Amino acid sequence: MASTPSIPPVNSPTQSQAPVEKPSAPPVHILPSKVARIYSFVHPGLILALGASRFQAVVANPAQELLQDLPWLALLQLFYVILCVPPAGSSEPGSSDNEEKKKPAARSPSSPGVTLRPGKPGLRRKPSSGKSDWSGVWAKLMPAFLSLALTSILATPVLSALLVLFGAPLTTHNAETLLCAAHMAFLSATGLIYAHGVDNSVWKEVWGIARPADAVWGAALGTGLGAWFGAIPIPLDWDRPWQAFPITILTGAYIGYAAGSLISRVPFVYGKRVQFAVEDTEEDEKKTN
Repeated sequence: MASTPSIPPVNSPTQSQAPVEKPSAPPVHILPSKVARIYSFVHPGLILALGASRFQAVVANPAQELLQDLPWLALLQLFYVILCVPPAGSSEPGSSDNEEKKKPAARSPSSPGVTLRPGKPGLRRKPSSGKSDWSGVWAKLMPAFLSLALTSILATPVLSALLVLFGAPLTTHNAETLLCAAHMAFLSATGLIYAHGVDNSVWKEVWGIARPADAVWGAALGTGLGAWFGAIPIPLDWDRPWQAFPITILTGAYIGYAAGSLISRVPFVYGKRVQFAVEDTEEDEKKTN
C-alpha cells in the first residue's frame, strides 16, 4: 500500500508575520512659504543678538537678567515655530500628493462655481467669509502655546536635574540653575514639542541622539553641545567675572542653537543621523557570525 506524502505544516499568519515597527518620523521641513524660509535664517541671528545684547547685564546680575530675558526668548521661539515649522499631526509640506490636492480643478462652463445668465457675464462664487483663515491660525497658535507650556512644566525640571548631575551647585545658585534650564528648554524643546508632540517613538530617538538632522533637531542638539563646551571655562583659574555659573553655559547654548539650526539644513547634512562607531562594529560582528 503506497504511503501518502507528508505535507509540511503551514505556519499561521500570526506565526509567520513579525510585529511591524512604527516607521521613524521623517525630518522636519521648513514651511515652503518665502517668508518662512527667509525668517528661518534670520531667527538664529536674532537669538544670538538677544544673548549678545544682554551679556554684560547677565554678568552683573545673572538671576535677575535671565528672568527678564526669558519672556523675550519665549516670544521669539513662539513666533519662529508658528511661522516656520509645521505643527504635530500636519501633513508634510512640499510633498507631491499635497501639491496635487492643492491644485484647483479645471472648471467647465457648467461648473457650479460659475453661474451663467443670458446677456450677463459669468458670476463667480463669493469669497470665503474668513472663518477658514481663523481656523488655520488657531491650528498653529494652540500647539505653539501648548509647546511652551509643556516646555515650562516638563523640560525645565528635567534639564535642571541634568545640570545638577553634571556639576551645577545643589545647595546654592538654585535660581540660576532653574533659569539656565528654562533658557535651554525654550531653545531646545519648544520646536521639538511643536513639531512632534508627545510621540513616544520620536522622543526615544531624541534621547538616543538618533533623530535625522533637521532645523528643529539640529537646534536642540546644538544647544546641548554648546552648553557642554560652554562649561569648560568655569573651573579655570582666570578670575574673570563672566566665568561665574551659568554665564558661559548659556552663552554656549545660544551659540550652539544658532549653529545647529543652520548646519543641520546644509544639503549633505539634512536627513542624516549620528552614527556611533560602536554600533557599526557590533553590526559587523553579527554579520560575520
